[in-house]
Amino acid sequence: MLDTPAAAPLRQTLRDAVGTGQPIQIDASAVERIGQACLQVLAAAEAAAEEAGQDFRIVGASPVFADMATLAALDTLIAA
Repeated sequence: MLDTPAAAPLRQTLRDAVGTGQPIQIDASAVERIGQACLQVLAAAEAAAEEAGQDFRIVGASPVFADMATLAALDTLIAA
């Protein structure tokens, strides 16, 4: 569950990953619930990774993740 309380730990984990030079790949296949705060964290991490020249992908998006990302106009986060 990626709800509001999960946003701060998610943000810290992604901050630690950005700048390492390693590709960031997130498997979203098990996401049953996601809120706007976590979507914003993911969008910010994608932007930071892009700025750092790192690959950032969200793969295997569950239907819930895909629907919420589309509603928030963040469906570009999902790897094709």
